[in-house]
Order: sequence, then C-alpha cells, then structure tokens
Amino acid sequence: MKPGPGTVLLVAVMGCTAFAGPEQTTALAPLKGRYGFNWFGNPAKAKCVQINDKLLKDFEKNYRCELEERTDSASGQPHVSCTQKDESKEYTIFKTKALCEEERETQMANGT
Repeated sequence: MKPGPGTVLLVAVMGCTAFAGPEQTTALAPLKGRYGFNWFGNPAKAKCVQINDKLLKDFEKNYRCELEERTDSASGQPHVSCTQKDESKEYTIFKTKALCEEERETQMANGT
C-alpha cells in the first residue's frame, strides 16, 4: 500500500511537535538548582526557592525568561529573570541561595 500525501504531512507535523518541547527545556536547563524569588511580591514574605523541574515546566509554559545575566538588581549581584506572561510575577534568579537572600534582604531594607 502506497502512503498518500496526507500521511507525509502528518508525519512532518508530529515530528515538529515532538522536537519543540525538548529544545525549550534545554534552553532553561541551566536555571535548575539556582535560587529565585518573585520580586513583584512583598520581599518580607518572599522566600528564595530552588528552581526545580516543576518550576522549570511552569517557566517554559507561562513565562518569558531573559537568560543573559544582568547586574541591575538592588544588591548588584548577577542574575537572570523569568516574567510571567501576564506580568503578575517576575522571578529574579541567582546562582546561589546566599546571593538570592542578599538580594531579597536588600530589597526589604530599601522598602522595594
């Protein structure tokens, strides 16, 4: 039996869908194990959380992440950020828990 033109299209579409997921995960993989907090919230109540697989999946699905390190935070420490698509949350993400806590405490002291 010879495959029709629709079969080729279906295989091509399925191949693209399967490929898109892992590529995005790979782009955010360096964030795993780092620490961040939602700086749009109250710094006194925020906690530095470790970026785990569950949070990475949420970032992939619902956030835009800027992976180029910046030093424009209150503490001046290098960080990256992930902003929720509706802009209601933004995680500021640091390489260590200590750097994350330093930023959170600096923001709390500054009242930001």
